[in-house]
Amino acid sequence: MNAALATLASLVFAYLLGSVPFGLLIARWFGKVDIRTVGSGNIGATNVGRVLGFRFFVVVFLLDFLKGFLPTLDLPELARRATGQELPHLPVGVAVAAILGHNFPVFLKFRGGKGVATSLGAVFALDAFASVAAATGFVSCLIVTRFVSMSSIMGGVFWLLVHFTRVQHPWSRDQIAMTIASIGLMGLLVARHRKNIVRIWDGTEPRVNFRRKKGGDRPSGRISTGLVVVLAVVAVGLGGAGFAINASRTFSVEAGPYRVTEVDRVATGHQRAERLTFADHGRLLAATCPRYGRVMLYRVTGADALELARDIELDGRPVALWPTADRIYVLVRPNNDARHVEEGWWESFDLSGNAAGPRVRVGMYPDDLAISADGRRALVLTSGRGEGGDHRPMPSLSVYDIASDPETPQVVGRLDFDRPGDDPARLAVSPDGTRAGVSLQGSNAIAWVDLAEIDRPKLISRSAWPGPSSPDALRFDHLGGLLAADEGNESLWHQSRPGAEPDIRPIEGGIGDVVEVPGEPNFRAVTLPFGSGIALLAAGSEPGEPLARLPLKGRANLASTRPLGLAYDPDRALIAVANRSGGSIHLIALRKGGPAR
Repeated sequence: MNAALATLASLVFAYLLGSVPFGLLIARWFGKVDIRTVGSGNIGATNVGRVLGFRFFVVVFLLDFLKGFLPTLDLPELARRATGQELPHLPVGVAVAAILGHNFPVFLKFRGGKGVATSLGAVFALDAFASVAAATGFVSCLIVTRFVSMSSIMGGVFWLLVHFTRVQHPWSRDQIAMTIASIGLMGLLVARHRKNIVRIWDGTEPRVNFRRKKGGDRPSGRISTGLVVVLAVVAVGLGGAGFAINASRTFSVEAGPYRVTEVDRVATGHQRAERLTFADHGRLLAATCPRYGRVMLYRVTGADALELARDIELDGRPVALWPTADRIYVLVRPNNDARHVEEGWWESFDLSGNAAGPRVRVGMYPDDLAISADGRRALVLTSGRGEGGDHRPMPSLSVYDIASDPETPQVVGRLDFDRPGDDPARLAVSPDGTRAGVSLQGSNAIAWVDLAEIDRPKLISRSAWPGPSSPDALRFDHLGGLLAADEGNESLWHQSRPGAEPDIRPIEGGIGDVVEVPGEPNFRAVTLPFGSGIALLAAGSEPGEPLARLPLKGRANLASTRPLGLAYDPDRALIAVANRSGGSIHLIALRKGGPAR
């Protein structure tokens, strides 16, 4: 099935399901009344509750909620499986179709309800966090005013406030459909309640009272309650099934000759995950949580799954990781105000997470480190006076001899950065070890450093960085060119050699990190911190759409993520992604010639 047909079928089905008038049917089956002729004449849960009692309100509300929630949750996944493509804006389209179906049902000559429950169900599948806020606003206002109409509008206001507070680039390509739909649905909600607003102003709007009125042709309480319980159980079961289906789905996209699939996702148990590195030929993954001073070690199983091997508590904040054949080096800053009076250090751990050597003090405000390919030298960036205090040492790149005396290694080389504003932030070393790249905050520059004689590092050149702040991501490609990116600057920067004119490729929404995946062809993976996913780009600076975008979601695939850190392991063709906003780690497999194993 092609994407256009799958999209059309999903939208039509969602509209038809949304058009099913559960309030009318429940009132007719159990109350023997046409709900359109009593009370307010509305077919929604509120009017049914006023006429038949609170338990019927609950059933109708659940059913209307589910006809918005289930199609929004499940139809995009069915379309993806049918087409083999991600349709990123389809969930929003399905949500709108279901809501329009309820408000303007084809089965009732387009005269429907006001869409509160259906809207809540639909947007719950899109942004569960904001929807909980909306429900809280609704209930709070209802308790105080007992006006359902006013409470519904207040719930919509809460949803907008929370949603747009959490989305930092609402008009980006990834978010524009959601932004337009959110504003449009809020306008529709107000328009559908315009008569209620007038009645509230006039003092004639009835307040909510779900006690059943006596009299009339009603079934006995025992039979009615039993049927209501059955319907409620069915509704909850359907909702649970929808949650289970959504929580178990995996995301997969085609990118050139590769099938790119999320094969595992783990919660670290900590609030953030930032820096990542593979070790032991892809059999181990290390990740940092700077907020709580942790380094987590995960075994990568033969089935491409992550198993926690060790959770290491540090005495400071980890700022960098570097693996060697038998160790993992961690660069650490002291916590809180201690960082202004104490030097930072590195410490090393074996591949089981046991301490492998003493702490080595490296100076004030350490930022990044790297170990030479032969394991004989350690390179450490420190900010020194770049973060304040003229009495501190100059910002520098220092070279330590860790071969002669690993316990107390000595500085054997040093390069100072002496221009106003220089504050080293990120360090990258070329594949052949002969050059380094350093990003400099304040002066907004990227420096090339000659490491041909590693004990005598020399500055080759500086290049201006176009963004408002220096890049958070700095990497060399396999040809020795520098890649740089920053989440506040919507572009990917590439410089093939020192002094060359950089190529700048626009990336809407900004980039958190970048890695190159060498092969035939080469491409680059970038994290989208405001797009809840990663993008795969063809190598080169030519503008255009990415090869693919792979969504990364939080718990039960309902929450969004803020992916920042990346690591790539060529031995097993795996990409690891760190989610800064929820602390999860996502493992992604790249396989040629068909689905991921």
